[in-house]
Amino acid sequence: MDDIYIPTVFQRYNRSLRGVLIDNQPWLVARELGYLIRERVESYVLRLDDDLFREARLVTGSGEEVVLLVSDYGAFHVLNRFRDPEHRELRKWITGYVLPVLRDQGLMAACSPKRMQAKGEGRPIAVLDWQGELWVPMGEVPRLMREERRGRWWRRE
Repeated sequence: MDDIYIPTVFQRYNRSLRGVLIDNQPWLVARELGYLIRERVESYVLRLDDDLFREARLVTGSGEEVVLLVSDYGAFHVLNRFRDPEHRELRKWITGYVLPVLRDQGLMAACSPKRMQAKGEGRPIAVLDWQGELWVPMGEVPRLMREERRGRWWRRE
């Protein structure tokens, strides 16, 4: 555990979920996944198979921190164990946004499209960086138009 990783921070309902890509495998911070589902999940994660969790050092604003990470498959075990109808939207967000962004951080050809987050004064928005241009999901265009009229700007992260 000599490596230190820089996490990608995702925001959902004013809570953060950090994730990292280790050996082209996405990993999520177990404690923060637990915060999102309002459960203490660390003891359950430690009972999963050894390939579904690990410890790692992550860079933080004040130095570094050793955290318990859960793999993408392990995260779905956690969501299944602490089943709740509200977790369906969380699962969709993780599978449709968080995991693809983490996987895109792996080694890719320079001309390949890459998912990323644009930060602004509002909540972050998922964009696609392709051939030097940012592409926005069609459903986000009305919100961006409103934000632009208010004088708010977005930038790549």
